[in-house]
Formats: sequence, structure tokens, C-alpha cells
Amino acid sequence: MCGISGYIGKLEPGFIQRMNHLQSHRGPDGFGVFEDPDAGVALGHVRLSILDLSDAAAQPMVSESGRYVIIFNGEIYNFKELRTELETRFGCRFRSTGDTEVLLEGLARFGSDYIRRLDGIFAFALWDREQRTLLIARDPVGVKPLYYCEPKPGGLLFASEIKALFAYPALQREPNFQALQEHLARGHASGTHTAFKHIFRLGPGMTLRWDEKTRKIAIEPYWQPSFNTPDSTSYQSSLYALQENIRNAVEKQMVSDVPVGSFLSGGLDSTLITLLAANTSDQDFQCFTITYPSSENILDRFVEDTPYAFRISQNLKKTHVMINIKPDVASLLQPLLWHMDEPIADPAIIASYLISQYARRNGTIVMLSGQGADELFGGYPRYQAMDLVGKLNLLPAWMRKRIATTAAFFPAALEGRYGAMLRRLRRVMIELNEPTERRFMAYCSANSDDHIGQILHPEIRADLQGRSSADKSLEIIRNCPAKNGNRYLYRDFVDYLPNHNLLYMDKMSMAVGVESRVPLLDMALVEQVTSMPFSWKVSGMNTKRILRDAAMGIVPNEIIYRSKAGFGAPYRKWLRYDLQELWEDITSDASVRRRGWFDVQGLRNIRSSSQSGSLDLYMLQWAVMTVELWARTFFDGDPTEKP
Repeated sequence: MCGISGYIGKLEPGFIQRMNHLQSHRGPDGFGVFEDPDAGVALGHVRLSILDLSDAAAQPMVSESGRYVIIFNGEIYNFKELRTELETRFGCRFRSTGDTEVLLEGLARFGSDYIRRLDGIFAFALWDREQRTLLIARDPVGVKPLYYCEPKPGGLLFASEIKALFAYPALQREPNFQALQEHLARGHASGTHTAFKHIFRLGPGMTLRWDEKTRKIAIEPYWQPSFNTPDSTSYQSSLYALQENIRNAVEKQMVSDVPVGSFLSGGLDSTLITLLAANTSDQDFQCFTITYPSSENILDRFVEDTPYAFRISQNLKKTHVMINIKPDVASLLQPLLWHMDEPIADPAIIASYLISQYARRNGTIVMLSGQGADELFGGYPRYQAMDLVGKLNLLPAWMRKRIATTAAFFPAALEGRYGAMLRRLRRVMIELNEPTERRFMAYCSANSDDHIGQILHPEIRADLQGRSSADKSLEIIRNCPAKNGNRYLYRDFVDYLPNHNLLYMDKMSMAVGVESRVPLLDMALVEQVTSMPFSWKVSGMNTKRILRDAAMGIVPNEIIYRSKAGFGAPYRKWLRYDLQELWEDITSDASVRRRGWFDVQGLRNIRSSSQSGSLDLYMLQWAVMTVELWARTFFDGDPTEKP
């Protein structure tokens, strides 16, 4: 894992070095630059050494012929097979033992078609010195990030992280309020736009080409999931194949020249990965679990994972690092948002960062994660809610309306177990009268457009009038060829997964120089599972059905049949008590007027409603706080200065 950056335009001395500096946390082991002043091209690379720790694997790397130059962030898991083919067919002589040179020489001989043969996670840029063309590609699932913009007509600026783009001093910093509306609703922006108006993500499974002849950017897909391919095999044979694919994925993602460990939450996904990986490794394998004092959980009432994680690690007799924290959230948030680049409104970034930090301090450089299982197999509670409410559709319309109206009066933010139960029941029932697709997006959203509209400045509210925060996501659902529940899995997989979960995990682990790998998003697994019938994944209230069956005999039954807990954090308690001073600061009259994005009275209303327990608007408060602290870093301050 590394950080890459590049620029096409009039070169200034030291510019690409500044881009490297702003991403140095991603690559503490190496720093490289390639410049071609005649072509106006500069490429930068900071290196986190995982495979071939020698200087022979340093980047930017020039091909054997001297024609191509590559910068690469990621891992190619099938590089040994690809290397053997290149040696046999073309007589390639490799100087290094890692995957970068294999990727470079493969692209030199097969062109962009070679991308489809890669099994891995990646973002890379390939400069053709002869044709003066640039090829950029991002892995099919979107594990590794890549941002780009056009600073001047005909030019191009790209990097693994947005902050590096601001090394270009004339780059505009203008907020994108449509994206911010999505951040306030669901914690992330959808599609390929970002919270900056002129900066975009390269989408998963996409290539970007720049040609000196046209001086234009061309983007096209090389891979897309279908979620509509009929699986002609039986459930049992698919189950056996799935078990084999999971084992193979874990085994090949253990390949590393540095220590490997895992995130162990105590849930199904991380336990399955940890058990398979630990039994594969002959070396010490460290598992890391984060937990909060029970006094922190008085309001949020999230399910405690720690006892399950502890029992697993004891049975393995592997090193288990239990991190019990009560973080100073107020001091952590702003520097973490600098690393995030975008105002991702998810308290899980704190736990992800702290676990990665502890892993690095303990000498573990690569961490395996269970991410991706919920999007592939349908593990989120919203699928259970959709099934439950779907059954209630059989009731007369007047009765459904009465239930939804009554649910709106349930208190939503009371402390204790019954408060949490009422909050969840209210959330499910209040959407009973919505059309199916909008109901699903309501369950995906922490905050409604009505509540968001109440806190926005009137001018911004007017600009967004008629636009829903769910518009882009609804378009994704409607464009899916599947007409059953797979269309909702499709939305989660192509939007929520890369733009939220994978994004924050990459940023938080790379903030401390740790590589996060995702075996359950191995391409053989992805291709198999996306072709399965929806009922094999979600059957009534039974989520992740075939994955649970695949885990039988590996994971203890008590974990297989546990309810999903999620990557919980006591953010409601933090906001109600610990962050009172910070909330008052960011919502003061002076602060709100200076920003010009929010409405003072609207912010007071959501605070008082939550504090009284009548409404659960704490996630909206968290999102507001995130957006304001992000704006202070990227608009008020200088984002090229590390906090």
C-alpha cells in the first residue's frame, strides 16, 4: 500500500514533492519522483513496503524497455502466476520480487486489457513516454481511493488523497452542497462527486485516460457487477464452492513480507477471517479488538462484542490485543477529518484509527478485515426491516397510516434498554407508507431530508429545493437489471461500500501506515456471490444465509447465529455529555453566521429535541459537527498543513 500522485501541466520546481509530503503517512518507507519537463508530466510515490522490501521495488518504476513509467498503490495477489507467464512467453527478466514490476511489464505487453486479469486491490497510473498518454485505473470494488480534477483546461491532477491536490495553490476550494446534503443524510457522498465542487473520485472498476493529442479526460468502465446472472448450480454445490473461495481468498491475502494481523470484533465476518488466517499462519498472528467502558453505553445500547472476541482469541492461543478506550473525541476529530478528506459522518472512524494505531505500535503492518460481507450477503438490519414492513403491506392503507402516525410519537432518545427498543421500532414503522425503494433508502439514511432542511441556511435550502438526498442512490437502484432484492444489494455494493466503509477504513489505517485487506471482497468471491439468487443471501429475517452456512464447522454456532452488532461507538452519549462544549462552539451564533451553511434556530431545535429524548437526532448533530470541523480544516485553514 502506498500513496500516488501526478500532474499534467506546466511543471513547477518542488510541486510533486509537496504532493508526496502531504501523503507521507501512506508511505513511510520510501519517497520517489518522476518528472518529464518536455511532456509536462510529474508522478509521485510514497511507499509502504509490504512485498520485496528492497530498493529494487522502489517507485516510480520504469519498464524494461524504458517506455513506460508506473506508480502503484495496492496489492496484486496473483502476481506470481502472472510473473511466470511473462517469463515464459516473453522472456521477461525481473529485477524485483514484488508485484509492481509484474504489473508494469504486463501492461507494457498487453495494454489496458491486462487490468481484467488482475486479482487484487489497486489504484495505479501508467505513463507512456512514447505515445504521451496516461492510463489510470482503480480496482473493481473500490478498495483503494483515487481522486482527480482538471486544474486548467487540458490538464490533470490526481492523488490517493484530496489534500495532496491542494499542493496546487490555484486549485479552487468550493463546497458541493448536493454532496453535503448526502453527507448529512447518510454520512457519505454518492456516486463519483465529492464534497468539493471541482474534485471527483474515479469510480470502482473504472479507467481514466489522458491523451496529449486531445488533452481531454476519457473515463470508461472495465468491470461492473451484474447482480442478475442466474446461478444454475444447486445451493449445496454453491455452498461448497463458497467455502473453498473464502479459504483461498484468506490464504492468498496472507502473502506479505511484514507481519499480518486482523480486526477481530467478535462478529461473524471478522471471526471467520481471523480463524482461517490464524490457522494459515505459522508466525505469530495478532488480533485486535476495541471496546468501550460499560459506562459509555448508557444511551446507545449497542451490542457488546468483546466477550465473543476474547473467547475466540483464547481458543486460538494467538496474541490478542484488547483496547479498552475512553477517547478524547473532541481532540481527535479534527486531525482525523484531515486524514479523511471528506466529512464522513461515522463515529467508527475513531475506532478504526485507534485499532490501526495500536497494530502499528505492536509491529503489525497488514490487517485483515471482514468488510464487504454485509454488502455482498445482505447483512444489514435494513433487510430485516424491509421484510417485516413488506408483510405489513398486507394491512389496509388506513391501518398502515395509523401505525406510522402512532410510531412518530414514540420517544426516540431515552436512556436504557427500553429507550433503544423504542428508537428502533419507531425507525422501522415510521416509513410504513413510503414506496418500496424510498423506504429502503430511508432505512439507509440516518437523517431525513425534512430534518436536514430545517437546519440548512435558507439560501442553501432554496438551492436544493426539489432535490432529495437519495436521488443518486435511487438512480443506482433503478438502473440495476435485477428486479428483486438484489437491486438493493447492488446499491449497497456500488455506492455505500466504496464511498463509505472502504473509504474510511483505507484513510484511517493508512493514516498510521497500516495496510487493510478485505478477503471477503476477493474477486472470485464477488463474482460468485453477485450471481446468486437473493433468497440464498437474505431469506425473510435470516440475513447472510449462505455465509452463515459456509461458516459452520469453522466459527462457533453462538457467533454464527448472533444478531449483527455493527462497529458501534457511543456517539449519543458523547454528544449528550462529553461534547457539549464542542457542540456549543460550532453552533454558536458567530460560528454559524461565519460559515453561512446552517440555520441557528434549526440547530437549537435538533439539540433540544434530542436532549429531551423526544427525537433521536444525534446522528444529525454528529454530521453537522463533522461538516463544520471539516470545513474549518479545508476552507478556513490551509489543508496542506498537517494538524
